[in-house]
Amino acid sequence: MHFDLVGFIFNSLVLLFFTMTLGNLFGDIKFKKFNFGITGTLFIGLFVGYFLTKYAVTIPEDSKFFSKAQNVLKGNIIDNSIMNLSLLIFIVGTGLLAAKDMKYAITKFGKQFVIIAIFIPFVGAVASYGFSKALKNMSPYQITGTYTGALTSSAGLAAATESSEAESKHSAANFANLDEGTKVKILAIINNAKERDAKLKNEAIPEKMTVENTTTLSAEDTEIYVTEAKAGVGVGHSIGYPFGVLFLILGINFIPRMFRFDVEKEKEKYFAQKKIDLSNDKDAGKSTIPEVKMDFVGFSIAAFLGYFLGSIKIAMGPLGTFSLGSIGGAIIVALILGSIGKIGPINFRMDSVVLGKMRTYFLSIFLAGTGLNYGFRVVEAVTGDGIMIAVVSALVAILSVLFGFLLGHYVFHINWTLLSGAITGGMTSAPGLGAAIDALDSDEPAISYGATQPLATLCMVIFSIIIHKLPI
Repeated sequence: MHFDLVGFIFNSLVLLFFTMTLGNLFGDIKFKKFNFGITGTLFIGLFVGYFLTKYAVTIPEDSKFFSKAQNVLKGNIIDNSIMNLSLLIFIVGTGLLAAKDMKYAITKFGKQFVIIAIFIPFVGAVASYGFSKALKNMSPYQITGTYTGALTSSAGLAAATESSEAESKHSAANFANLDEGTKVKILAIINNAKERDAKLKNEAIPEKMTVENTTTLSAEDTEIYVTEAKAGVGVGHSIGYPFGVLFLILGINFIPRMFRFDVEKEKEKYFAQKKIDLSNDKDAGKSTIPEVKMDFVGFSIAAFLGYFLGSIKIAMGPLGTFSLGSIGGAIIVALILGSIGKIGPINFRMDSVVLGKMRTYFLSIFLAGTGLNYGFRVVEAVTGDGIMIAVVSALVAILSVLFGFLLGHYVFHINWTLLSGAITGGMTSAPGLGAAIDALDSDEPAISYGATQPLATLCMVIFSIIIHKLPI
């Protein structure tokens, strides 16, 4: 009998279930009164992903596992289709569960949710652009890329990539008319790229371009600059994304401790006030729609329509196009269908225990996969050349979460039970929503997430474009 150990180690499903097992066990460990819960799978995934990547480097080119090792080195340990599916199932289940209470939360805090959905992405944009201006020796495109990464927005990344390409081409074409500081930054990006490529090819490093010896950019230099601008946004996003998830999850868990309020008492106050408000509205909270254990047709319809809605691109004139993405579309459709409850024989009100368990399991898959795919980048960023990008990503995430909390808690007086979901919606972070639901042991955060996430996604797109139209 032969057991292929190396093939077993590189098997993505083996890695996924191994990480989920250890992650959930770790998440149950109590550190005084705190435990990581479902997010333990993310932290264990980061650990496993790092050491797996270190092992993949040792696989020789003539090995039959070389291609698998290369996928690991590229951060493609868990396929994107698995990641997208797990996140979609999580968000649809969450929306269907929270839908029955949506009317109450939107009626009570609708305007405040709109302001939070604009404010949090705005804070992140200002912070990111401010750091890009302050850190003179770093690529401004890498720093601004941390904005979409720290706020975990794929829609923002697409807009930022397109905008950075257009604006870098425009800057290169008008190089002679730019101010000296902008010229220095552009030439530094081109020089660094040429030096890096020369070292890789074991060639002589070309003479550095300076403001004194460069009046215009050649076609080759323009291509290098535009390519580096787009790549810089991608690098900033890829490093920023895991840090955005990490610090949002930590924020959701530690903000109550930092600001000295009890989560359980907040929940008690919220539900007590909700009971009073609903008792004053004779028609509210009286649902005659029965729940069924599970309706796979209804669940699948919600997922399909959500994905369809998220795929629609809306023209925004000079700002390009905008789409909600699969997650934004899914949460809206799930909340709407869940509030309707039933259409003919198809049910959208399902047993909370069944939906809750399924939702949690698929969130565990997504968090474990995120950790595995980003583990090496996170550790290398913290210990290597990407340390400043990692620091900026963490600060952008922290400032966005903190200012969102201060606005919601001290200005709008929104109970933490709903505010936690509004913050994760403003950060456009489904993993953050999972952390909020897990930390509060309640589905209420999903309501405020659904109220803020779509508009926050739109704001992310707009602010990502504006950032790259400003001087670098």
